[in-house]
Amino acid sequence: RRGAWEVLGHGMDDVAEDRREQWYGKRGVMWARFRHKETGKTVLFLNHHGPLPVGTGGTCGRHATAWNILRTIAAHADESDGLVLVGDFNADGRCQTIREIERRMHRVYTGRVFGGVDHVFSSCGGSRVVSRRNLGGGGSDHD
Repeated sequence: RRGAWEVLGHGMDDVAEDRREQWYGKRGVMWARFRHKETGKTVLFLNHHGPLPVGTGGTCGRHATAWNILRTIAAHADESDGLVLVGDFNADGRCQTIREIERRMHRVYTGRVFGGVDHVFSSCGGSRVVSRRNLGGGGSDHD
């Protein structure tokens, strides 16, 4: 519920750029930190829309895109924050961008559409993940 959370900060950091053959511009990570008013626990929530063409990492490349995302997390997270990173990464689970992030965060869900380019990562994994299910497109061409 919206009233249960206090916004501690928010912003967007550029982390990649599309390559010339499918250029739409720079790609960022939007982030916001929240504090739960009742428990005092904090979370950093991030959303990323990855560079094109799919699977390339854009002009920066796969590895640099992953490191730029991780650098954004490091710049805005507190060590006590729960972390949630979601988005259309324009990279499937075999791509180096995803594998690099997965070395540092738990990949808790991958969508099916477009070969699985939508991912959810968390600082918590295993039995701490209560549910993993596809909620459908909700009006989008993604899941």
